[in-house]
Amino acid sequence: MADCEPNAPSEALNDCRPKVRPSASQLDLLLHRLRGVPDGAPTLPEALSLRDSGWHLVVAYCRISNDRHKRDGHGVSDQANHCARIAAKHRLIVVHRYVDNDKPASKAGVERPEFDDMLDALKNGSTAAGYPVDGVVCVSDDRLYRDVHTFQRFLACFTAHATRVYADGLGAYDLYGEDAAQRGLLGAAAARAEISKQGHRAKLNHRARAERGEPVGPRRPFGWKADKVTLHPGESKVVRQGVHSLLQGRTLTAVTQDFAVSGYTSTLGNPWQRQTVKQILRNPRICGYRKLDGALVRDPDGVPVLGLWEPIVSPEEWHSVSDLLDRQRHPGGWSRGGAHSRESARYLLTGLVRCGRPLVDGELCGAPLHGHPTKASYEYRCRAALDGGCGRLSRQGPAVDELITEYALTRLEQQGALGAHTVLPWPGMQELETARHRKATIQEQWYAGEMTDSDYFSQLTREETQIKRLFNERRVWAVEHHPAAQERVDVRSHWTGLNMSAKRETLFRLLESVVIRPGSKGSHRFEPATVVPVWRPSKSGVQAT
Repeated sequence: MADCEPNAPSEALNDCRPKVRPSASQLDLLLHRLRGVPDGAPTLPEALSLRDSGWHLVVAYCRISNDRHKRDGHGVSDQANHCARIAAKHRLIVVHRYVDNDKPASKAGVERPEFDDMLDALKNGSTAAGYPVDGVVCVSDDRLYRDVHTFQRFLACFTAHATRVYADGLGAYDLYGEDAAQRGLLGAAAARAEISKQGHRAKLNHRARAERGEPVGPRRPFGWKADKVTLHPGESKVVRQGVHSLLQGRTLTAVTQDFAVSGYTSTLGNPWQRQTVKQILRNPRICGYRKLDGALVRDPDGVPVLGLWEPIVSPEEWHSVSDLLDRQRHPGGWSRGGAHSRESARYLLTGLVRCGRPLVDGELCGAPLHGHPTKASYEYRCRAALDGGCGRLSRQGPAVDELITEYALTRLEQQGALGAHTVLPWPGMQELETARHRKATIQEQWYAGEMTDSDYFSQLTREETQIKRLFNERRVWAVEHHPAAQERVDVRSHWTGLNMSAKRETLFRLLESVVIRPGSKGSHRFEPATVVPVWRPSKSGVQAT
């Protein structure tokens, strides 16, 4: 391990200290403990008795937008504790916690599965464990919603049953009155406007600093000292050698191994992985340039702006190594960022299968498995140790897919849910969601003063008429397609007709993950017992197969 410089400032010394970060499995375990019925909560009969004596049984919602730096779940854990204090203050008992970690509420397209589950519990009137839901508690309403559309969804589900209570860090509120709806809409519109302003100001400030060549970022970049300007002699040598090695024909894996044996860790104190090394070598900072929104920052004459920091390699060397890394292929449906997409994945269980091989300390590896083509077909393979896995487990892809598909179809037949949720959707759902979104957008524009009253009310009337018509059509369709009015949907025949994207969407609704455990030593036969599905909590009470 490289020693800290004796005359380095205190923040540099802090950078040299290894920072202990929970493993992915430890974080999953923490979130699992936080979710559901809290430890120490009364049993269902006890809760019902307390409810009869005047207490309200509520659910708590906890969310943090960004846990990518520490990845330890401290934000949602603190919120859970604070929710308990708020509940005790207002004679409320938290009987279920819904926790979305690292889930922003203001970004389009971000799914919040726990928030959606909470809305389902509010609509149904009870949690998955059977506790009645008398209200909601959270630390602040911006944990629940940051836009008008989401607020309307929450309010509709909350008021689906009468006499519910809502409490946050500022007090308890009645959400049934008209003033409460207006307050929530105005608050959501104001939050959306403020988010937009903050984002715009941040972009302007970021670009101005970039054009001045100032270093940015909260952490010391690897290769430089704590001032982010002066080169660190040892670390910069490792980076320079990594660039030269790649240009001489060595692989990224070999270069990552050179980083690993250099005696240095990342500035977070973590061991080296291929993706981390790749990000460093592709970063134009190493040649004195920098990128903003995917493009090099240039002056008015189109010349790249030189930063105030000392470069490690020449611009020509950086361009060559960046082009080299960009040309490398990424098999198995994994994007350059390392994540996967439900729509674009080539294999059925990409994103669900995880390595269940025990490590030296007894914990499971837990790394995602990726699909990898073989001569015969394909297999699910644990990522290499330098990519965050163990590299010691693989399993035949078609056999795993077939087994999990059989488990899923059996479960869907028991639930009778495939026809209701996936195969036979109401044809007008997309049109209804679009109309709701248009209405929410119109309301946001009006609250923000971007639309006149006459335009607002004329457009609002048109959208509400459209929404009412679609609601009536959905009711008629539901009656015509009710199980009592037709034969039970043939799950297996419908499954055969689904495309890859629809099948994966169904499996993601049913499963948290699929854990692949090591098989018998020396055996090359497929062992179904080593493939363990981890089901999401069933809303219908059907147990896992």
